[in-house]
Amino acid sequence: MRQLSSSPATQTELLTDRLLLKPYGPGMAQEFWQLLDQNRSRLQSDFPDRTKAVQTLADAERRLRLLALQLRAGDLYSFGIWRQEEQDYIGDITLRRLARGKLFAEVGYYLSEEAEGQGYATEALKAMLRYAFQVLRMDCVNVRCAEGNDRSKRVAERCGFTYTRTYTPLVQEETGVPSRPINVYRLLRHDHQAAQLR
Repeated sequence: MRQLSSSPATQTELLTDRLLLKPYGPGMAQEFWQLLDQNRSRLQSDFPDRTKAVQTLADAERRLRLLALQLRAGDLYSFGIWRQEEQDYIGDITLRRLARGKLFAEVGYYLSEEAEGQGYATEALKAMLRYAFQVLRMDCVNVRCAEGNDRSKRVAERCGFTYTRTYTPLVQEETGVPSRPINVYRLLRHDHQAAQLR
């Protein structure tokens, strides 16, 4: 991973072999909204907050302003995922501190349907983990994915995460439908697998 600038951690862009991960800015609202809108039905079960909050382009603009504020506060590090060669936006990866001032976090990611199955999620996650451990000095990063989401499970395992537990959230109030069981995976900064990311 090469950092494109020596600016503070909140302004860092991450470069991999095929991808550019960059913090969201105001000019990205159209792509951000369009990807969510085109993939809404497949993303809403795993990303209900984001798909519900971003229904229109104006919603996307508001959400990107919020993400920028959260980034500056050091609570949430959201990056758009862009293919370098095609220069197109294909997804999102976000690292969220689980408690302010603590060195443990959770990462979540999604791709457009057409970008799945090409190793982009694994490549983006490895870049985000290097950022989390080397730049932000996190001690631990978790990934949660719904039971049955085999793609996300395989991405986590390829990046060195180990399974820790499964839990079932409470019944969702809006629908009354029981939530799916959630698998939790963990990677520690001092794990052998994390060292291999360097």
